[in-house]
Amino acid sequence: MPDLRSPRMWLALVWCLFQLWTAYGGMYDLMIQLPLHVAFATALGFLTPPAGASVRVRWWDGAGALLALACGAHYVVWNQHLVTRMPMVDDPRLVDVGVGVLFMLLLLEASRRHVGGALVVLALAFVVYGFAGPWLPGFLAHGGVLPVRFVDLQMLTTEGVFGIPTLVSASFIFLFVVFGSVMLHGGLLGFFTDVALAVAGSTRGGAAKVAVISSGLFGTVNGSAIANAVTTGAFTIPLMKRAGYRGEFAAAVEATASMGGQLIPPVMGAAAFIMAETLGVSYWSIAVSAAIPGVLYFVAVGVMVHLEAARAGLAVLDRAALPRLGAVLLRDFHLLAGPVVLVWFLASGSTAERAGFWALVVAVMTSWVRAQTRLGPAKLLTVLVDGAQNAMPVALATATVGIVVGVVSISGLGLKLATGIVGLAGGSLLVTALLTMVAALILGTGLPTSATYIITSIMAAPALTQLGVPVLAAHMFVFYFGILADLTPPTAISTYATSAIAGSDVWRTQWTAMMLALSGFIIPYSFLYDPALLLVSDSLLHITARTVAATLGILMLGAGLIGYLRAPVRPWERGLLLLGACLLIFPGVVADVVGAAAFVAVWLAQRGRVAVTAPPVVSPP
Repeated sequence: MPDLRSPRMWLALVWCLFQLWTAYGGMYDLMIQLPLHVAFATALGFLTPPAGASVRVRWWDGAGALLALACGAHYVVWNQHLVTRMPMVDDPRLVDVGVGVLFMLLLLEASRRHVGGALVVLALAFVVYGFAGPWLPGFLAHGGVLPVRFVDLQMLTTEGVFGIPTLVSASFIFLFVVFGSVMLHGGLLGFFTDVALAVAGSTRGGAAKVAVISSGLFGTVNGSAIANAVTTGAFTIPLMKRAGYRGEFAAAVEATASMGGQLIPPVMGAAAFIMAETLGVSYWSIAVSAAIPGVLYFVAVGVMVHLEAARAGLAVLDRAALPRLGAVLLRDFHLLAGPVVLVWFLASGSTAERAGFWALVVAVMTSWVRAQTRLGPAKLLTVLVDGAQNAMPVALATATVGIVVGVVSISGLGLKLATGIVGLAGGSLLVTALLTMVAALILGTGLPTSATYIITSIMAAPALTQLGVPVLAAHMFVFYFGILADLTPPTAISTYATSAIAGSDVWRTQWTAMMLALSGFIIPYSFLYDPALLLVSDSLLHITARTVAATLGILMLGAGLIGYLRAPVRPWERGLLLLGACLLIFPGVVADVVGAAAFVAVWLAQRGRVAVTAPPVVSPP
C-alpha cells in the first residue's frame, strides 16, 4: 500500500488517472496533452529518488517538481495562442521562450537522474551541433539555427521534445506499462510460472526451460527486461541452481530470456510502438511481423539450456512435486482475459491505445473471480501508482531524445549520415549492416532501448533502405540490436540484477548471456537479406521454408556453442555444426541444402556414441 501522505504517490496517481481518462475519452490538443505528459513525468522524476540515492526529498526537488508542473500549465493556459501562431515564422513571445528553456533544463535534469547521464550528454551534444553547424567541416556542416528559433522548434511545436516519441509514450506506452502492472499484481506471473513448471519442469533441463518459458510469457505483457529479470528470476534462478546449473549460467539464462520479452508480441517493448508510429502502420502489423523472429529467439535459448543439461548430466525436477497443467488452467484461466482482449482488439484493427485501455479494464474486472487474484481498492491504488512510476523513465527518455530528433530534422543530418555510411561501406549491404549493428550496440550501452532505436532509425536505417532493404526489415534490424545492446558488456543491466540473485560473477554472467543470445545477433541478418521471416512474402511455402531452415540453423548453432548434440561433439563436428548454422540462417537454396547435409552428417556420426542414462531427480524448492 503506497504512503498516502506522500506527494509523490498523489502525483503519480493523478498522472495515471489523467492518462486513463484521455485514453477513454480521447486525447486533448497535442500542445496540451504532450506538455502535460512531460510535465508529470519531469515532476515525478524530481520527487522520486534515483536508484541507490537517499529516500529523502529535498526542498529543491519539490521546487523542481512545482516548476515542471507550472511549465505544463503554461501550455494549457496559452494553448490557443500556441496553436494559432505560425511556428518558425512568427517570433515567439519572450515568456514562451523563457518557459521553453526552463522546461528543457528541468527535463534534462530529471532524465539525468533516472535515465542516465549518457542520454543527457548526447542531447546536449546535438544542441551544440545545432548552433555550430556553419563552422563545422565537410558533410557535418549546415546552416545553423538561432537560439530563439531553436527553442521554438524544440519546445513550442510538435517537432522536437513534443514529437513522435513523446506522442507514442503519452498514447500507447503508458497504458501498456500500467497493463503490465495489473498483470503482475493480479497474479499472472505466478500463473505463467506454474504453466511453465507443468509443461517443461520434468523434462531434461526443465529448471532452465521454466525460466525461458515463464520469462517469455510474462514478457508478452510486460515488455521490461529488468522488471522481468527481477520478478521471475527470484524464483527461477534458485530453481536452476538446485537442478545443478552453474550460478553464472542460471543468471545468464534468466537475463537472456527476460531481455527477449521485448521481442515477443503482443506488447513487446516501447520501441515497437515508436516504430509503428514512425512507419505509419498499425502496431498489430509490427507485432505480427515480429512473431517468428521472436519465437526463434526463445527456441534458440531453450535449445541451448537443453543441450547444456544433457552435456552436464543435470538433474530433472520431480514430476510428482510439480503442478498439473489442467489444474493450473482451471484455477487461473480468468487471468488470460486481459491478454486475450488485447490481442482481439489489435487483430480487429483497433488502435493500440483503445486495445490497451479495454484490456486493462477487463483484466481488473476478471481479477475478482478469485480472492487470491482480486485487485481491491488498496491493490488497485498500488497498481496505478506503480504503473506511473514505471512509465516515468520511459517518458523522460522519449522526451529527451526528441531534442536529438529535432536537431536531426532541422540540420538534415539523418540523410547525410545515411549517405556517408553507404559510401564508407562501398555499397556493400553486409558492411553497411555491420556498421549499423556496431552503432546500435555502442549507443545501446548507454541509452535505453527506445532512445537507441529512435536515433539509429533516423541515422542508420535509411542507409539500409538505400541499398534496397524493405523499410520494415531495416527498422526491425536496428530495433533488434537496440535491444541486444542490453546484453552487451559492460552495461548489460539485467545481468547485474540476475547475478545478484545467483551470487555469480557479473562479467562471466554477461559473456555467458551473450553466448546464449548469439542467435539473436544472427537472425536480424537473415531477415535483412530475405524478409520472409517478417512475413514480407507472398508465398507461404517460402515463409515456411525460411522458418524451418532458420530453426535447424539455430539448433546447430546451439549444439556447436555448447559442444553437445546427441553426444559430446568432436572438434570437426563442432566446426561443421557452426558452418552449417551460418549457411542455414542466411537465405539461399544451395546454402540450405549444404547446411542441412552438415547436420545430417554430424547426427549420423554420433549414432554410435549416444549413452542413454537417466538423469537424477530433485524436488523443486
